[in-house]
Amino acid sequence: MYQGWSVSKAVRHLVSFNKGYRQALEEGYANISALSRLIKPSVESMLGREVTIDSIITSLKRMRAVAKPPSFQAVKVLARSRLEVRTGIAKVTVKKNSQTKRIARDLATSSLGFFQLLDGVTSITLIVDLKNYEEVRQAFPPAFRISENTSMAALLVISPPKIAETPGVLSLILEHLARHEINVEEVVSCHTDTIILVRGVDGGRGFDVIHNLIALSKRLVQQR
Repeated sequence: MYQGWSVSKAVRHLVSFNKGYRQALEEGYANISALSRLIKPSVESMLGREVTIDSIITSLKRMRAVAKPPSFQAVKVLARSRLEVRTGIAKVTVKKNSQTKRIARDLATSSLGFFQLLDGVTSITLIVDLKNYEEVRQAFPPAFRISENTSMAALLVISPPKIAETPGVLSLILEHLARHEINVEEVVSCHTDTIILVRGVDGGRGFDVIHNLIALSKRLVQQR
């Protein structure tokens, strides 16, 4: 799995899956030399070769340099947010033209279940309940369909209205998902609702990551 990985990538991988390491780096109290010695055997085991302490130290310093503490205002918004998850979600992406725009608009008007419409420059993406997937895809001529995915999960973060004027909330969520190697396929914002679309197999892990982030935000706010 790790064949061809660099030392830097291996270090990032190890740190991203260890809450203590991540927190120590982010909050600036990590002893870089000691941490390098601690993770050196794991890095070498992953890469199948010996590595130098200096190369690990360099990687950790780079990670610490880019780790910036989040805005406390963003943390306060997250602390007041709640999280829901929707499984059994499908996604259909079609070419954008006058015909598909009309079809998408009609579907949005008649839809009774979960339905999100992303109107891009060259394409339109429809995110729907799996039970409505076949109806949606069949509404578009095959020649206009670009891609389809029937195994998705939607992570819904419902925040207070303050999110509209607070920078950094969404970036904080996406950063934590990326650290856990969870790929985000689509993001939809609607007033106080943020809908994050991930693969179905990542739905549970994604929920845990955001849930823990919200819980941490609540603790930080209570400590102030």
